[in-house]
Amino acid sequence: MCFTKVFSFLAVLMLFTTAVHAQENYRSRHLTDQELQRVKIVKELLGSVDKKTLRQTVDELERARHPQVNLEMKEAMAKAYTDIVREIDVEGQKKKEWLYSMVCLNMAYLQFGGSQGNYGSTTELNRLIRQKLKEYLPSDVLDRSGFLHSL
Repeated sequence: MCFTKVFSFLAVLMLFTTAVHAQENYRSRHLTDQELQRVKIVKELLGSVDKKTLRQTVDELERARHPQVNLEMKEAMAKAYTDIVREIDVEGQKKKEWLYSMVCLNMAYLQFGGSQGNYGSTTELNRLIRQKLKEYLPSDVLDRSGFLHSL
């Protein structure tokens, strides 16, 4: 009976150790001070439409396989959102949240290879959002690891 308890304890300890090492390996790196400043600017631009705390956003970026690409995407989304709010005079929290959700959806659309080179048949708003996103994304983003995804 004692052997079973010791064996069970060792098995649980081994699983825990493996899980901790896997988590450490998945966490790619800590953000630099400059990157943290960039994240703070993104958070300021998005204001109340971004429901995540600064710490949650930083943790998310640090766990990402491609933190630099993800940060560039967040910056592009924040700038595109801010431009559109200003250009079409979006007012009200609900409308701003809806617009930001559309920016996020359009970024996902681009990440899955949609509308490369053209804007396809879509709404004027989607075309405007994609135009803004492409304006703010690095020109080589489509060729970089971590941006395009496939199912």
